[in-house]
Amino acid sequence: MSKQEQEGAFQRILVAVDASRHSLAALQAAAELASSLEAELHGVFVEDVNLLRIAALPMARELRFPFTTHARMTPRRMRRQLRAQAHQAREAFSAICRKCQVEWTFRVVRGSVSSKLLEEAAEADLICVGRASRPVMQRTKMGSTARAAATEIQQSVLVISQDTRITAPIVVIDDGSNESARALLLAARLALETGGFLSILVPPDTSSTPEDLQRRLDKHLDRENLLIQYRELASFHVTSIIRSVQDETCGLLIVSRATLEREEIGRLLDGVACPILLMG
Repeated sequence: MSKQEQEGAFQRILVAVDASRHSLAALQAAAELASSLEAELHGVFVEDVNLLRIAALPMARELRFPFTTHARMTPRRMRRQLRAQAHQAREAFSAICRKCQVEWTFRVVRGSVSSKLLEEAAEADLICVGRASRPVMQRTKMGSTARAAATEIQQSVLVISQDTRITAPIVVIDDGSNESARALLLAARLALETGGFLSILVPPDTSSTPEDLQRRLDKHLDRENLLIQYRELASFHVTSIIRSVQDETCGLLIVSRATLEREEIGRLLDGVACPILLMG
């Protein structure tokens, strides 16, 4: 394992952008992470082929909100709208990257959103997605793209909602394994960037003591500016994790994928509103 892997750092961060408020929140978080970790940021806008197929149907109509008028939707009109959205997404992407002073690239691809994201993710070691894209209801539900990224991509994935920033405290689950060690070290680095408050959730059956965790951090970081809180989980079940996170203010939850089954990841995403970073 390289020194960078040991410290949980990322070199190439991919963010899916579609100009929605959720994806822009993911972009802001990704740019700030890239700046803190000195990583490259790569943006992708997917022209959804399913929208183009729908637009080709004879009954396809465009409802012009907030008015009650509608117009015939055509593939040509849909392509024009997608190009406009891609341009808007690129402008937002470049502006935020310049502000955060990070190296960046941006590309537009066409296909199924989830499938294309999975393809693009092969070249990245962190993927950032909005919790939902283009929500039509006020209540936010997990979008299909975010769920696919969180459950099907093996790399690290950050899921974040609109109007949300990564702030203190940084909460991390540590069970003493090598996988969770990377999550712990990254959490400590991000805690230093966001005010120095780190909260560590420990399973009840772990052999690690607070002193063990402190020694592990001392090998890589200066703990002098860290305020660390240790909390023991009632059980190492996803319900207990959700309850513990809900009981305290959480700016970012970091958890290793190795500690959860696929269906548990889905339940965690549905049960926790704060940003979640799943370490691959």
